[in-house]
Amino acid sequence: MLSYFTFRWHRQARRWRKRLWVGQRWLRNYLDRHVYGAWQKLGPLRWMFVAWLMIVGISLWGVVAGIGALDSYFITTQPVAGGVYTEGILGEVRVLNPILPENTATKDVNKLVFNGLTRVNTKRNIEPDLAERWEVSADQKIYTFYLRKDVLWHDGKPFTAKDVAFTVAAIQNPDSRSPLAPNWQGIKYEVVNDTTIKFTLPNSYTSFLSATTVGILPHHLLDSIRLSTLRINPFSQQPIGTGPYKLGNLGDDSGLIVLKAHEQYFRGRPMIDEVHFALYSNPTALLAGYARKQILGISELNPDQLELARKNDSLTINGFSLPAYVGLFFNTKTPYLSDAATRQALAQAIDRNRIINGALSSAAVPVYYPILPGQPGFNAKAARYPYDPAAATSVLQAKKPAQPLRLVTLKSPEYSAVARDLGQQLNSVGIAVDIKEVDIVSLQQNHIRARNYDLLLYGQNAGVDPDVYAYWHSSQTADPGLNLSNYRSTEADRLLEAARLGRDASMRATKYAGFVDVWAKDVPAVLLYSPRYLYGQDARVEGLLVGKIAEPSDRFYAIEQWSMKRQRVLKRDANQQ
Repeated sequence: MLSYFTFRWHRQARRWRKRLWVGQRWLRNYLDRHVYGAWQKLGPLRWMFVAWLMIVGISLWGVVAGIGALDSYFITTQPVAGGVYTEGILGEVRVLNPILPENTATKDVNKLVFNGLTRVNTKRNIEPDLAERWEVSADQKIYTFYLRKDVLWHDGKPFTAKDVAFTVAAIQNPDSRSPLAPNWQGIKYEVVNDTTIKFTLPNSYTSFLSATTVGILPHHLLDSIRLSTLRINPFSQQPIGTGPYKLGNLGDDSGLIVLKAHEQYFRGRPMIDEVHFALYSNPTALLAGYARKQILGISELNPDQLELARKNDSLTINGFSLPAYVGLFFNTKTPYLSDAATRQALAQAIDRNRIINGALSSAAVPVYYPILPGQPGFNAKAARYPYDPAAATSVLQAKKPAQPLRLVTLKSPEYSAVARDLGQQLNSVGIAVDIKEVDIVSLQQNHIRARNYDLLLYGQNAGVDPDVYAYWHSSQTADPGLNLSNYRSTEADRLLEAARLGRDASMRATKYAGFVDVWAKDVPAVLLYSPRYLYGQDARVEGLLVGKIAEPSDRFYAIEQWSMKRQRVLKRDANQQ
């Protein structure tokens, strides 16, 4: 049986070889007779034929090029509405309310749902938003805002000055427990009419405009509720705003927040139909999500991810300048850390450059003071404690903590790497450190609000104005205040109050410089570096404006102009639009 199949196989193979040989002979004969033979018969006309073929080819190329030139002369492309943009963000979103900011993720969503009276542009200047303009009295104590008349809430109700008044009252009311309350302390408001509201300040307060970027709440939906329940009220899970996008859903099992274009947005309907926010737990997962084509935007890239991120040819990495710093905050209520001399020695034990060049891959610059370079009041002459482990050891060996210091920080690649480096540096001078890394919810609820730590590695944003009252004044030591070091200084308080109320810019700068001098001697924290905000976005998305921003959510400035689709149109028609 086997020999029969072998015989059949060999016979078929011989037939294929014979057919192949016949085909080769036929092709060779055909080429000799009809191609090469015909070429030989042309004789002296052969090169004229070649020239004719070249002329025909060049002519065809010219026709094609001409059509292309005419096309580019008369035709262009322009962005059109449509598409879904999905961006990955870090953390959880449980409360969407602009006067109760919980983390960067909630601020990102709030930025698209709500508007403030003013907003920060890409030059880090304050410009009108819900307000058309404002006037300031000669003594700089009265601010009169004239509101836009074409603004509608997502439910179709008109926006009025009553909404602004309600929002300010809610912030000022202790029952709301808004961390923004210090910015509005003592400020009175008067609704002049539906489109005019007047604010009277107890003293001139030049950084007041920075507070007016807060999102405005709808009076007609919230006026009757108890402010103590605002955080758990259904509104804070399904909010109504005036922003370019309105909430579709929040908190389902998919971990996806869906926003839909506000058709009646006062700056015009957004070009992109929907913006989706996908929630991720860490930056590594964000980058992996982009690689798997789950998202088109990466809200936060860590410095150590840059090399890997650049391997994605379709990903554009944008660097924004931020007025922010990351520091090691000393809880001065911890007995061991209550002494300024001890804190000064701990500052000498820390090498900022080692952290920046190592854990941060050089994507940051060192900072020493809460008033940053370039801001009014920056004081380069204030005390510094340069890296000197020998001097630190001589002080710290004489006084060691009874137990390891608890260092709490956010569980993320950046903070985790910096915390480990800090732990090693402090251990080298004889100070034991117990590092605890927690998620953002636990960090906020269980540690920051309760001031439950000895050392806190965390970041703060100085904002548009150098007013750091909310971060360092003694009145802000308890929750919801943001004085994370429990720092108390009568002299520092006096200077912060004088600077906040000062009308003259040079006088304010002098007071802030004095505050920095006092702060630097007391060392309530060791400020380490100012990070550069790295934002990744797919090349298919157009319209992002890169520049200086006050906080990461400001990247959404003019998001209504972003686009994902283009169409061919006559230039004449495009110019008429």
